Amino acid sequence: MAEAHGYLRALLQNLTVIRKRAGLSETQLEERLILGPGWIRRFETGETIPSIDMLLALLHETGAGLPDLLDGLPEPEPAAVERSIFAAQADNNVTIYFRYANFDARYTLPTATLDQFEEVIKTLRDGLARLVRDDHEAIKTDSVARAFLKAVELWPHINPSDLWWFVIYRAYCDPYNHPAQYARLDFTQSWRRTGGWALEEILVRHYGPFLKSRGVNIFIADGDTKRRVIGNLELAERIEADKIDVMLTGDTNRGQMFFGVVHVKASFAERRTDDVPLSTALSGAGYISPLWTMDCKSMPAANPVNRGELGDVDGRRRSAKRKDIEDDAFFTGCFSYNQHTQPSPDTLPASRRVYVCNFANPDDVFSRFILEQWRRFQSS
Repeated sequence: MAEAHGYLRALLQNLTVIRKRAGLSETQLEERLILGPGWIRRFETGETIPSIDMLLALLHETGAGLPDLLDGLPEPEPAAVERSIFAAQADNNVTIYFRYANFDARYTLPTATLDQFEEVIKTLRDGLARLVRDDHEAIKTDSVARAFLKAVELWPHINPSDLWWFVIYRAYCDPYNHPAQYARLDFTQSWRRTGGWALEEILVRHYGPFLKSRGVNIFIADGDTKRRVIGNLELAERIEADKIDVMLTGDTNRGQMFFGVVHVKASFAERRTDDVPLSTALSGAGYISPLWTMDCKSMPAANPVNRGELGDVDGRRRSAKRKDIEDDAFFTGCFSYNQHTQPSPDTLPASRRVYVCNFANPDDVFSRFILEQWRRFQSS
């Protein structure tokens, strides 16, 4: 539930004066309105913002009116509307604020401006505004992808995983960034599908032109194409085509040749194990099957840290997820876009390493790995 700040908090504190003037205790007012214990205190302290109808009910039961509620308040500050996510300039940084479980959380965007933050939010909002004319999932996917790519363009020095987890996700879940017709939509549930598809789009849009110029195609295939490709591979294991996220083909004299799949996940907790059977079947047949992830993982806190799930390279915090890659080779390497992720040592084979990437340049460790794997696939 939202918490009041500034002018709104001062307004709600007038509810205490109004209640006491009416000679009512918190408990008595709760009994009149059939509210559970503690609600009146939360309203009066601004810990929870009452709805308009609840506010009118409070005034009615205390015999007060709107003038009583506004009595003695200072002039409201401009642009004081509280959102699910909002930001403030602090020197050369921008601090963003959002609700995280029971915490009023904050995250600092170093060397950023409020205008840049608003440009990212407006990119998302303007994209989602198209839903008024055409209610299509592709619009949500495109809007999220555009907003994220704008964010990494404006802030190449900031951890991409943080931008995804603390900015884009929170902005998508702010109902005011969506058309009003979706006011009752569960945006956290909507994000699970939209966010996954948007990540696939981000991967393809960022690396697609560079890889294409070097004879490799990275793309999102439709269902029929996926089933046709899987059917032609003649794998021993029975695998599901819908587990394919992004496909890889290389250009040859005879057309495009399939040589692998990229598994795209926001976090390791995102049904990663569902991809293991497909990945091991592909790699066992000589195809490549890398994991591409934001490695998002943080605990609710006032100042949350997005540490990811891979843990230390060695020692007691070396997680089972890291062992899946470095020891068991469930995927053909792992590419994390969380700067808190620790890369694997160079002593490991390339296909068993965890790599750390960003979006500064598509000519990076991920694209070079893909190109090298295509050359090996051709030679074998």
